Amino acid sequence: MLVLIYNFKVKMNTMKKSESFFIFLMLALFVSSQYACKDYLEQPEGSIITVDSVFNNPDNAMRALWNVYATSVVNGFITGDGGSGLSDAGTVDGLLLGASDEGDQFGSGGRSNQFNAGTWNANNQDEFSLGRVMLGIRNANIFLENVDKVPFITTSNYTWAPQLKEQTIGEAKVLRALMYYEMMIRYGGVPIINEVPKVVINEVDGISRAEISPLGVRRSLKSTIDFILKDCNEAIPVLPNSYPNSDIGRINKGAALALKAVTLLWAASPLVNTDKPPLSSGFDSLLCLGNTDNSRWNAAAEAHKALLDWATQNGYRLLDDPALGKIESYNYATGAALDPRNKELILYDKSHGQQAGGANIVRWGCPIYFSWGNVVMAVPINFVLKTFRDNDGNDVQIPNQGNFTELKAILKKMEPRFHAIAWWPGSQYTFTGLMNAQGGNDTAKFLFKKGNINGNFVQTGAGTQLIGIGVPNGFHQKKFINLVNANNGTVNLYWPVFRLSEFYLGYAEALNEVNPSNPEILNALNEVRKRGGLPLLEPGNNTYQAILGNQSNIRNYIRRERAVELYGEEHRFFDVRRWKIAQDEGVMKGQFSRIFLFENSTKAYVQPTTSMTPAQRSDNDKTLSYKIETFENRIWEDKMYFYPFPQSEVNKGFLKQNPGW
Repeated sequence: MLVLIYNFKVKMNTMKKSESFFIFLMLALFVSSQYACKDYLEQPEGSIITVDSVFNNPDNAMRALWNVYATSVVNGFITGDGGSGLSDAGTVDGLLLGASDEGDQFGSGGRSNQFNAGTWNANNQDEFSLGRVMLGIRNANIFLENVDKVPFITTSNYTWAPQLKEQTIGEAKVLRALMYYEMMIRYGGVPIINEVPKVVINEVDGISRAEISPLGVRRSLKSTIDFILKDCNEAIPVLPNSYPNSDIGRINKGAALALKAVTLLWAASPLVNTDKPPLSSGFDSLLCLGNTDNSRWNAAAEAHKALLDWATQNGYRLLDDPALGKIESYNYATGAALDPRNKELILYDKSHGQQAGGANIVRWGCPIYFSWGNVVMAVPINFVLKTFRDNDGNDVQIPNQGNFTELKAILKKMEPRFHAIAWWPGSQYTFTGLMNAQGGNDTAKFLFKKGNINGNFVQTGAGTQLIGIGVPNGFHQKKFINLVNANNGTVNLYWPVFRLSEFYLGYAEALNEVNPSNPEILNALNEVRKRGGLPLLEPGNNTYQAILGNQSNIRNYIRRERAVELYGEEHRFFDVRRWKIAQDEGVMKGQFSRIFLFENSTKAYVQPTTSMTPAQRSDNDKTLSYKIETFENRIWEDKMYFYPFPQSEVNKGFLKQNPGW
């Protein structure tokens, strides 16, 4: 890796303190990535690479842009999956869903459990890297400051013309804004570094002071939001609607519109659309916008409408393929970015790509197949009951204890997205023939307690051993993982950054806060329900009758729908914060429940065979019962609405820490 170093020697009497996370004197300018040629700038020993030599021709300049892409990553997959050092990569050994009410990480390790136990702090936060984010921002700033140096010439790869120059500037600005958005939703107002930091000498009272410009001081939340929106607004007119297949994954106009929409939705939300943050500390402008202004919801609605109109005009639509069916249409929409049927993903991250057999997302996230890992991702039963519905769109009730046959009957009637997301006893892990050799299609592959409710766990079913005998949760998360290739264990990992269904839901949410009687609310929600396999919201529908014109009921419905539709995509963790409901019982604190099976009589459960009649299978199932029990009590403090900055940086006296940390 080549490193561009800014060397300087300055004589001075006084120099202000600087904040190292936000002001880099060393830039890893070109890193090995899937976007850049591996042999780029392989220079003879002793040669010098300068900014001028990088931006002296289109080929080098484009490689600099690819490096902005490579260091401006939004990705929720486990860090070890080719993404070590990414700014946002799950929680190192798990998915962020394990740190919210969506899930739990069972087994030894489990970094996400630090959030649930309330043990994370300014010295112990494994979800987000400020240093990596600022590297992406710095690379974007270098590109933006130097792109004017590129001559308008044609090479074997590019014709550098004014239109292409403006387009690449737009791409870099959106990538920079995306990094600021990711910081903003975690920290509130952050330092705005919109140019490459430089050392300047200022005369103050006859004393020469060497100072870094721009300074890495925190700016207000409003200034941070305005900066993100400015980058988006400047980029939208110059970005193309689409790219050729060779450039798939680049920032297009839709990505800029999407980032603008989600930024305005955050600004309108209760957490920040107020004059008082959850904890006050004398610098509230860093964490809230200073007043409650309902027009912010209107701005969010307009931005979402602009994105949806763009999507319609450019062939984007929710994946709802009759040949795939409702379950697999949802699976492919979220996990099969390269499938030609998938016109739903507006922006996805390519930093992982195809992973070899036994990738960490499988080893650490899946209870079967290549499971040498020691953790699995489970779905708490209380989350299932408060979010998912049955096929008719009705609430689901599961008694705390009962017969396995009764439990299966209830779960079989659950809505399609539940079956796409959760693996439960009596169901198939996959529906498309994947992982069959490991028992992925075996409906009798699960754990139960032998003998009675106090017995030891044993396994039934075909294929390899389930991970963690003794992990008693009956529901496992399988989203993304259930598309593993059966033949070689490879898996294509393209993280969905912006997916179309998110914007139907965001549009409905914003409209409801402006005017709950607006018919566009139900139209937007029905787009998502239709693909999800639920009855449309229309006269005669129970949900329709319950929410029609009632702002509070519509609000709660939309929040519930987001929890289902966007499950596992790193929305819930932040949604409950921006809605300011994280402190509610069963959201980010309180008792969480799991379900397990046990033999209920002297007659043993036996491995089902193809020769069994339906009656024999039913009798066999009746030898098992289930029980719901509490497995942990989660901790929440209101300071957790915002992340703490690393304490080592705060101790330098330049960066204000968020309150409570």
